[in-house]
Amino acid sequence: MLVINIIFAVSFIPIWPIMYFIIRNNAEPKKNILLGATLPQSAHGDHDVQSIVKSFRKWLNLVMLPMLALLVPPFFLSTAGAATTWFMTWMLLIIVLPFVIFGIHREKLMRLKRENNWRGEAAGRALADIKAAAIPARKIKGVWFLLAVVMSLIPVVYALLTSSDWENLLVYATFAVMTAIFWPSYHLIFRLRSELINEDLTLTLALTRIRRNNWGKFWLVATWATGALNLLIWPFDDSSIAFLIVILLYTLLLICVSMYAEFSTRIAQQKLTAGDTGELYLDEDDYWFLGMFYYNPNDNHFFVNDRVGMNLSCNLAKFSAKLIMGFAVLCIIAMPFLGIWLWKEEVTPTRLVLSDTVLTARHTGDAYVILLGDIESVELVDEMPYILSKNNGFGFPNLNKGRFTALSYGSVFLCVQVKDPPFLIVAAGGNTYIFNDADPGVTRDVFWRLSG
Repeated sequence: MLVINIIFAVSFIPIWPIMYFIIRNNAEPKKNILLGATLPQSAHGDHDVQSIVKSFRKWLNLVMLPMLALLVPPFFLSTAGAATTWFMTWMLLIIVLPFVIFGIHREKLMRLKRENNWRGEAAGRALADIKAAAIPARKIKGVWFLLAVVMSLIPVVYALLTSSDWENLLVYATFAVMTAIFWPSYHLIFRLRSELINEDLTLTLALTRIRRNNWGKFWLVATWATGALNLLIWPFDDSSIAFLIVILLYTLLLICVSMYAEFSTRIAQQKLTAGDTGELYLDEDDYWFLGMFYYNPNDNHFFVNDRVGMNLSCNLAKFSAKLIMGFAVLCIIAMPFLGIWLWKEEVTPTRLVLSDTVLTARHTGDAYVILLGDIESVELVDEMPYILSKNNGFGFPNLNKGRFTALSYGSVFLCVQVKDPPFLIVAAGGNTYIFNDADPGVTRDVFWRLSG
């Protein structure tokens, strides 16, 4: 349990500063935008505006800072399922609550904006972007992406030529596909509109170049990191701990690179637009629901630049974008239920059922069904063989189910409650299985009936 909780804590803790600092940074004006509301430069220092900004920061601190203390209770829970439910619920809250606080204060600013008639002259109409769009963009040469893609294919080719282990091949192929997808993803940023604020072409070009350069760096690092990841997990395909460590380091690298690129873009936007941009500035507040969700039936683009930072948003006026957003929301809401499902897996007892023709190991369904005619040998032991690694399945403190590597037995299929001996070791069809029933008497009875 301690190891599981440490893994969860280390995996989830980075999400807190990402959410906290990115949301909090919206209290700094960029491109005439403050907390998702477009205001004239002269209004940024207004007393009422600053009161809303201070309230936003206060409530963000009041809600987010105590969330760090809520990472401690899972270490005192007795089951992995309960701890998973706690961590998933925690992650759901730190994703949703900052946006709720942001949305509430953004609406306060919008009401203040309407009361003071702080609406730009260019609100509701597009500013010309033809000149900026016509200027050639400097792109990273494709060979730098191609080399990473070729590197990612090495484990795939090796597995195809030398191995019949389709599970590992699927993992290698997945990361190879990810590496290949990152290449065209980089080119997507050149199909989006420029960083338009007003009719100052020089400012538009500078901001557009900064966004594209930062995106380019991120996609190049992501492509090489994913290609290298495929090579690094290759030697550790039988070690779940090593695999997990490599994945964790990969994730942390991408988080650091993306955060660096995001805040580099935000800092540049803040510095370059700190001066007075006049009255003719872009005001798209009507198209950004709560300042976060873009909905514009008149825009043919599926992806649009976020107004602040370097991220992208989907145009929710598109049906496919609605589907993607709906799926994302369902995934976020479903996170706590993953822990409940794991808890059910963890507390459900294993069962052995022996008929005239088959031996069935059951756990939330029929885990394994073995024909009696295929059984080559059967052994009853009082101590669980030492498990070297988990290849796939569940590895709870009192339940192992799936394919594992065991000392002296190699690859084995398990469906056991490890704290409830004895254990039945069955060789059948060239495979080794280790089973038991939650009732020790049933396990012994099955053994005597099979060996009798």
